Amino acid sequence: MGAAEDLNARDESAALRRHRLVIVCAAGGVLLLYALGGYYGARLLRRYAAETARAQQARIVSLTTDPTRRPPTAARSGPAASPLDVKVALTVTRIGSVALKDSSLTAEFDISFRWRGDAVAPGKDFRVVKGRIEEREKVEGYDRDGERYEQYRVVARITKSFDASRFPFGDEGLMVQIEDATQGVETLRYVADESNSGVDAEAMPRHMRLARTLVGVTAGRQGTAREAHSQFFVAMLITSDSAPIYLNMFQALFAAVAVALIVFFIKPMNLDPRFGLPVGGFFAAVSNNTFVSGLLPASDRVTLASMVNATGLLTIFLVMVESTAALYIEDTLGQQRLARFCDRTFFVVVLIGYVAVNVALPLAARG
Repeated sequence: MGAAEDLNARDESAALRRHRLVIVCAAGGVLLLYALGGYYGARLLRRYAAETARAQQARIVSLTTDPTRRPPTAARSGPAASPLDVKVALTVTRIGSVALKDSSLTAEFDISFRWRGDAVAPGKDFRVVKGRIEEREKVEGYDRDGERYEQYRVVARITKSFDASRFPFGDEGLMVQIEDATQGVETLRYVADESNSGVDAEAMPRHMRLARTLVGVTAGRQGTAREAHSQFFVAMLITSDSAPIYLNMFQALFAAVAVALIVFFIKPMNLDPRFGLPVGGFFAAVSNNTFVSGLLPASDRVTLASMVNATGLLTIFLVMVESTAALYIEDTLGQQRLARFCDRTFFVVVLIGYVAVNVALPLAARG
C-alpha cells in the first residue's frame, strides 16, 4: 500500500508540475502579446511623430518662401509701378474655445495697418483666411502727414484641423492669417511689422505653452479667386501639458481595469464578484471609449486613444478568460492550490504588461 501511495503521490506531483508549466507558458504568451502590441503601437506613434515634424517643416518653408516679396516702396505712381505697401502688425491676445471635434477655435487679436494714400482701405477690406470674423471694432485711427494708421480689435472663429493620432501628446500648429479681400497682390502688398507682432504672454490657455512663433507675409488664393491676394500671418507652435489631459481622458478606463484586477484575489467559486466585477469594468471601459471618441475628430489612423482603449478592453477580457480557467481548475479538477497559483501568476503578468504598454505608448507619442 505504501508503494502504491508513493506512486500516486509522484503521479500527482508530476501532473501538478505539468499543469503549472502550462499556466506559466500561457502567462508567457500573454506577456508576449502585450510586448508585441506595445512595440508595434509605439513604432506606429513614432512614425506619426516623424511625419508631423516633416509636415511642420514643410509648412514653415512654404510660409517663409514668398516669390512675390520685393523691397518695400512708398506708394504707387503710374500703371507699371510697384504695389502699395501696407505695414501690418498683429498681436494675438487670446486663444480660446478650442473644439477638437468641430476642428475650430476662437482667436482674439489686435491688428493695425499703416500706409500712405487713400486708394485702399485695408482695415475694412481684410478677412481671416480659413475663418470668419465675429467681431471687428476700430479702436484707433489717424491721418498724419500723408501717413494713415488704423487699429482694430478682432474676434474670429478659425477652422483648424487637429491631429488626433497622438493626442494629447505632440505639438500642434496654430495660425492666425489675414488677407486683403479686394485688392490683388499686384495692387496691394502687406509688409510684416515683425517687431510689433506676435503672441501675448497671457494668450494661451493654462494647459498650452507657446514653443515657437513665426511672423511673415505670403500670397495665396481663396476659393475660386483667380487673383492672388497678399496675406499676413502669425504662426504658433503649441505644446500642451499632456500628462494631466491624458489621465483625465482615461481615468475611468484605468479605474475599470484596476477593479477588474481585484478578482485575482477572490476565490473562483465566488461567482458573483469574480465575474461581476470584470463585466462591470468592461462596460465602463466601453463607456470611456465612447466618451473619448466624442472629444476627438474622426481619424483614418490607429490613434493613441484607440490603442489605449483597446489595451484596456483586452486586459479586462483576459481577466475574464483567466477567471473561467481558474473556476474550471478548482471546480472540475479539484485543484484549489493550482487555481490560486494561476491567479497569482496571471495577476503579475497582466499588471506588468498593462502598465508597461500604457507607459510605452505615451512616451512614443511624445516623439
